[in-house]
Parts: sequence; structure tokens; C-alpha cells
Amino acid sequence: MKRIILGAVAALALSVGAAHAEDLFAVAYGNSVTSTGPDGKTVTIYVNADKTWEQHLGDGKVIKGTYNWKDASTACFTVTDPVPKDASKATNCDHIEGGHKVGDTWTQKDDNGNVYTMAIKAGRS
Repeated sequence: MKRIILGAVAALALSVGAAHAEDLFAVAYGNSVTSTGPDGKTVTIYVNADKTWEQHLGDGKVIKGTYNWKDASTACFTVTDPVPKDASKATNCDHIEGGHKVGDTWTQKDDNGNVYTMAIKAGRS
């Protein structure tokens, strides 16, 4: 599930083309991204301009990390808190699809075909 949620953040990028000089995650700064899984559980994701992110799980847990750009269309997300037991699984990279804006709701599938409902809302909830 962690991979789909991080991928959801990557899917937020504005469709400003491949011009990486633009900040592709700007739409997420100061806003809330939600991911609702097939089990009905919702996770809230915050992406910050300082290249950090947080996932607020429904059970009160918070996962934090950093991200960087591998290339113009791939963002890599690394979990830093809590420190992963297996460091080789701390980082996941995802292709940026783009095109979403505040107020949008969409669905996407994870690598196993599970469907998640994504949304981006104004402000931090």
C-alpha cells in the first residue's frame, strides 16, 4: 500500500510538460491529498516544498520522508521516520502522470490491480 500512496503523490504533478524547471509538485504544497483503498481506509498525504512528505494513516500513525527527482518524469520517495527495518525497501520511485489540480478526484490501480480513489483538497486537513 505504501507504494500506491507514494505513487499517488507523484500523480499529482501539474501537466506543465517535461519542463522540469517548473515545480511539478507545487499543486500539493499546502494542500491535502487523500488515498482511499479498496478496504475503505483513507490516508492523508502532505507534500512540502522542502522536498519532504508525510502520510497520516487512519490509525494515528504518521510516516515521514523525503523525495527527489531521478529524472524529469520520475520522483523517488524515501521513508525516514520511522526508520525502515529493511533499508533496501525505504525508497520507491514512481513515474509522474500529471494533470491533477485542487478539487480533482480520480482512481488509479496499484501494481496488484487494486483500485484507489485519490483526491486533492485545498488546505491541510
